[in-house]
Amino acid sequence: MAHLETPTVHRLLASPLGGVLDTAWFERLKTRSLRREFALQRARAAADVALGASPREYLRAVGAPPAPHLSGRIESALAAYASRREAALDAADRWHEVLWDPSSSVDDRLHAERERRRAEHRRRDVADVFGFLVDDHLVPPVDYAVPAVDAVRSKYHTDLAAPGEVYGVSERFPRVERSDWVPGPGTAEYWLRFLTPSPYVSDDAVARVYEPPDAGDDLPTLVFYGGLGMVNDCAAYWPEEAYLGRALASEGVRVVLPDAPWHGRREPLGRFSGESYLARAPESMFQLYATATVEAGCFVDWAHAEGSTVALGGVSLGGIVAMHVAGRCGSWPASARPDSVVPVAATGDVDAVLVEGDLSPLLDLDDVLRGAGWYPHLHELSPLLNPPESCGLDPDRVFPVFGRRDTLVPPHTLTATLDAWGVPAENRTAWDTGHFGTLLRSIRGDLTPVVERALAVDVAGQTTPTDAVTP
Repeated sequence: MAHLETPTVHRLLASPLGGVLDTAWFERLKTRSLRREFALQRARAAADVALGASPREYLRAVGAPPAPHLSGRIESALAAYASRREAALDAADRWHEVLWDPSSSVDDRLHAERERRRAEHRRRDVADVFGFLVDDHLVPPVDYAVPAVDAVRSKYHTDLAAPGEVYGVSERFPRVERSDWVPGPGTAEYWLRFLTPSPYVSDDAVARVYEPPDAGDDLPTLVFYGGLGMVNDCAAYWPEEAYLGRALASEGVRVVLPDAPWHGRREPLGRFSGESYLARAPESMFQLYATATVEAGCFVDWAHAEGSTVALGGVSLGGIVAMHVAGRCGSWPASARPDSVVPVAATGDVDAVLVEGDLSPLLDLDDVLRGAGWYPHLHELSPLLNPPESCGLDPDRVFPVFGRRDTLVPPHTLTATLDAWGVPAENRTAWDTGHFGTLLRSIRGDLTPVVERALAVDVAGQTTPTDAVTP
């Protein structure tokens, strides 16, 4: 039977060749490239709401100053992007018709998924369309609209006193819909969706699920959230799909990879994937954490209903969500509480990361927050921004992973919370890497032994290497 394929780039990154990239120079190069990558997506997101507009109006939507000398090139770029966007929207419409139609054939679903993914990737890969604008003009990495300190204080004064209400999971879970499946490389893949119970967004929570083709009952399940700006299966290559979804499913683990709010399929019109998380910081940050945390409880409840042991994890932004779940879930219904958590490259002190981490100056967030008067007051939002001081799970069931040389999310902003929670030293995996080096090691399979411990299974059929976990 024909099936989806994992891109060749993953096999290269997972090979010894990928280890060559796990160096300080690559970390610096990748970190510096983030500003341009975000600016390219800002240019694309603005085009979504400015097609047919004049170049001047388009630049206003971008958040960039006028550039009459670029008018002709901007018009050509908008025309080129318009055809890509139309093709992606058409492919998405066909995909929805086929994947959620129980009478569709496997071949029809496979074709629709291939076409959707190809078109979505082409729509979002816009360096050839808007690269000149980013390189030659002042395209900001984010179009900020940071709220005033007093406005946030007033709006959330009750929630700041009782953050458990914001992060609470109800006994009444939304109805989870399941699509039909498509064959992957040694996997069966399908999608889940449900109306989010969060008041901060008004769309469907969605996730892609990976299982063995002959999945029986009682599969162990990993629910895992990705990082900031990820578009998930709207890209040709999605690392978490390859090193977790397809790698673990072929070994007998169900893997659920949700789209975080405002990411991937949940990208708001006029904003790129993840931009809404930054644009209204710090308010939008805890709104995302609260929404994703509550939705994670719903995904865990669904997995438990399937008869599974469930671990909840995430990397970077997704790791912060995992920390919130670990800290908040003690008061949740038992079915929504994961059996363990695996936060990767995460923090327990978001306000410290905003001040100390390299991402804020890289994306001008430090200047914006300082200009709005937030820096002396970020700590006031700690009850909502940060996980609580005590863990809602048995600390023995928390398995954090972090890079000792991480400058985007400094490791001390995580370890202080782990110490307060009483997470055992032997549960902590510390790699001699930076932020992106942690991802590279995960791609090469080094995260698998940690997941095995969290799920209390032996995925590879071998003894978990003792040198994979270092205090």
